[in-house]
Order: sequence, then C-alpha cells, then structure tokens
Amino acid sequence: MLTTVPLCKEINPRSIWAYKRHGNFWEKNAPSMNDRVFKETFRMSRATFEILCEYVKGITKQDSCYRKCIPLQKRVAVAVYTLKSSAEYETVARLFGVSKAIVSEIFLAFCQEVWQSLHPIYLTEQLRNSEKVDECVHGFEKLGFRQCLGAIDGCHIKVRPPGKDCTDYYNNKGWYSTVLFALVDYRYRFLYINVGCLGRCNDSKNFQCSKLNTALKDPIFTAKSKTINGVNVLAGVMGDSAFRFANNLMKPYLFQVHLPEHEKIFNYQLSKCRRVVENPFGHLKARFRRIGKGVDNHIKNVPLIIKAACTLHNFLNCHNNVINHKWIEEQTTYESSVRLEQPEHTDAVGDFEAEPETIRRAIANSFCKFVLHLLRSRRKSCKLIA
Repeated sequence: MLTTVPLCKEINPRSIWAYKRHGNFWEKNAPSMNDRVFKETFRMSRATFEILCEYVKGITKQDSCYRKCIPLQKRVAVAVYTLKSSAEYETVARLFGVSKAIVSEIFLAFCQEVWQSLHPIYLTEQLRNSEKVDECVHGFEKLGFRQCLGAIDGCHIKVRPPGKDCTDYYNNKGWYSTVLFALVDYRYRFLYINVGCLGRCNDSKNFQCSKLNTALKDPIFTAKSKTINGVNVLAGVMGDSAFRFANNLMKPYLFQVHLPEHEKIFNYQLSKCRRVVENPFGHLKARFRRIGKGVDNHIKNVPLIIKAACTLHNFLNCHNNVINHKWIEEQTTYESSVRLEQPEHTDAVGDFEAEPETIRRAIANSFCKFVLHLLRSRRKSCKLIA
C-alpha cells in the first residue's frame, strides 16, 4: 500500500553564511569629505576620481543570487587607497568592510584594467608620432636645451624577491630593488617606461637593451635634425654620466676642477633640464606610497603595479591634479630615515668619440653665444636706465 507524504506548506529559504564586517569608511565617511580631504585620502580630486571610474568599468561585477556585488566606485576606492598607502591588505579590508582576499583581488584587477584601458591614451610610445616629437623638442627649447626629445634615467624601487632570486635584485647600495627605466618629457609625463629589470643591472645596460634605444634610430629623428654652429644635430635624449655617450644621447662633461667656460655652461643647462626625469620619480613615489615605501606584493605582480602607477601619474598630470608638496617632503624624510639611496653607476664608453663630442661642443658653444647675447642686452638696458 502506497503512502503519501504531505507537502510542506512553507519551504525554508536557503541560508547563506556571511561574516559580518563593520567597516563603512566609503559609505559614511567619504561622502562627507570636502575636496581637500578627499584628495588627501585618495590622491586625486573627486571629479578626477569619477572620470577614472568611467575608464575602469571593466572591473565591475554583477549581483549574484545570494548577495549584492561591491559597487564600482567602492572597488576603485579600495584599489586607489591600497596604492596610495603602504598599509597591509588586512588594514584596508577592515577600513572598507571587506575581506583581505577581496582587497587583493580588486587591487590587481584594477591595475590590470588601468594598464589596458588608460595606457593607450595616457602612456603610449609616441616616439614615431611626428607632432609629439615636435612638441617635446619645442618644450625643451623653452627649458633651455636644444634638440632634446626627453630625459632618461632609472629609478630603483624596493621589492621583496623570493630567496632563490634575491641575489639578482640586490643593488650596490645594499637593498633589494627592481628598476623603473623611463623617458620623460618636458611636462613630467612618462613617454616610455621599461619595468622589471633586476636591481643589480645598471642604467646604461637597461637603455642599451630597451626598445627605446632601437626607436631612437628611426628615420623620423634624422628628419628632425637641425644645424647648430655648422653641425648636424639629431633630435635625441639627455642622460647623466651613467649612460653611454652617443650622437643621440647627450651627457655632461666629466667633472674637473677647472672646466672651460663652455663646458660649465653646458653641464649647468643639462643638469637644469634633466630634472624633468627626477621629479616624476619623486612624484610617483610620494603620491603612491606603496611604490615609495616598497612594493611588498609577489614579485611577479610588481611590474604590473608599477606600470599602473606610471599610467595613473600621466592621467593625473593631464587632468591637472597637482601634487601636494607635503607628500614629497614625507617621502624624502622616509628615504633618508631608512637610507634608500639610489644606486649610482658611470659608463665612460664612448666619452671621447669624435662625432658625439662634435655635437656636444656645438650645443655648448650655442649656449655660450646665448649667454653673451643676454649679458650684452642687460648691459645696454643698464646704460639706458643710467
């Protein structure tokens, strides 16, 4: 005999276990922030933050059947806060009321999306763009150096490599680092970056092996050449004594107690204009403390994080988000306290080659003529006033 089982009148909904988190920084504190506090907290203005959210919509998640997803603006806030601070993931998680694993997931997804979406717009290798080359050369002429596309240099960033690879990352200043090698234009924007070189490598070697070295030999730079004091000068780059002297790479004269006047003037002008590459490195580390204090992520994720930070630097530069000088002072104080000195190298190969020296002397003599013309103009104006 068959028995029937009575159906339940009510079906209990499936219970979902969730750990209750109480961090509500984004929901309660952020909306009440004024513009100054918001920029201090997220290293960008509120308006620029909203523009950034539009660019990185790819990190948006859909609501599931069991719980709502984290909104896009909050995901971007978590990622930007993680990059701007040197706080551990657990600290950021408690602040925003999410898990430590979610902070890691959001941060890496954000860096990947920034690189994919903003890199083609704000950080592209525009060395084959004739208009961009003209703009950069003209910009450096205003700063005081002719036929210069940009300044190159390398910046060592502290990392935590695994034990088996630690020797390769150990630089000559006694700490573990990876190198951000960059070409920077007259407006402190990165034109080219090469991230991930080992700390033991020097800047000259990084440049010689980079795509930038090959790109500078493109015919476009030959077409942009100009005659200075009877010498054909290519549009090239400037660097310090760490780089190998070449026709398209100007470097200072070797230091001597009694340098000729034209060599002194050349070194002064080059040093003054070469600051455009040192300042972006300082701004990058001051704005994004995770870069400035050292990237403690897994070594395989370090290049992506640094590339994303460089892209955001250009993005904020183009949107006129001026950096707070207090951030720079804090970073300088930190580096002094922990002695994170940048490694120094010198490459004397090619320093006495005839052709590059002819180009350098022509530029140096043009500086002397300009200084003499300026002095004569000032003397005439003083006589008129008298």
